[in-house]
Amino acid sequence: MTSTRQGHPLDGALRSRLHLPETSLFRLGLVRAALHTTDAVSQLFLGQTFFSLRAAEALLDEIGDKTGLALVEDLLSRRGGTKIIPHGLGYVPAQGAVIIASTHPTGLFEFLAHITALQRQRSDIKVVANLEAQDFLGKDNIVPVRISKKNQALSARSTHEAMQNHLKSGGALLIFGSGRVPYRTQDKLVEPAWRNGTSKISKRCDAPIVPAALDAKNSQYYYTLRKFSRYFSMRNDNIGAQIGSLRYAAELLEKLGGTYDVHYAPPKAPGTDSATLKSTAEGLVPGLYLSE
Repeated sequence: MTSTRQGHPLDGALRSRLHLPETSLFRLGLVRAALHTTDAVSQLFLGQTFFSLRAAEALLDEIGDKTGLALVEDLLSRRGGTKIIPHGLGYVPAQGAVIIASTHPTGLFEFLAHITALQRQRSDIKVVANLEAQDFLGKDNIVPVRISKKNQALSARSTHEAMQNHLKSGGALLIFGSGRVPYRTQDKLVEPAWRNGTSKISKRCDAPIVPAALDAKNSQYYYTLRKFSRYFSMRNDNIGAQIGSLRYAAELLEKLGGTYDVHYAPPKAPGTDSATLKSTAEGLVPGLYLSE
């Protein structure tokens, strides 16, 4: 199938991650040139591409116009097949309003893992995600949110309205609590504090919250890139996270063909505070996160 996406398949994602306006074609071109050059040098000296931009876009072109579950199944069928093993799936109610509040360990792969695990239990699942996810999951499968350079929601009002409408109709929502991939220290992941929006929405809609976590992390390349980006930006982790996100496609490709566990905890009451949700979710994967 031939894709009908305009321009390059990942142009939208690059604009979203680096907060480039639609009219900044020259700056986008410079970014693409830098990524391709880095990939060429990396292939020459390391035997593999660093950002894998060309490979990721070739894969998306091959997949074509598939979105949602069809795209997820296609991706996970490649490279010998990726196996997702759910644990505690019975804690997710089969019907009625519910929020699945998850850790955000890798960037993109947790979207695929949760959708795969939850599809039979909750075919009505919608993901609260930034606009670039719409290219992969389809506009009917997400509640879009626009994020600023400082990791703050710019579309809070419209996003909250869409979340409430879905929950009040008895739907299921998947939310990534912090909205940001963690950095690493002492060989452990450190995810930012979770936002309070999940607790507020759940209380307003009387929806239980199921803490969740994927047992996975990114490669050494990702954490090194993020660390150096943060260092050269005067310890600004917002910039570190933005530059690190350029590795998301490569990290996703490298995970295809593996086996991963995804965990769900017993539901928490509506309105449970974000700190409790975070600690419960991280506790589902002992040893992965730095203890507070």
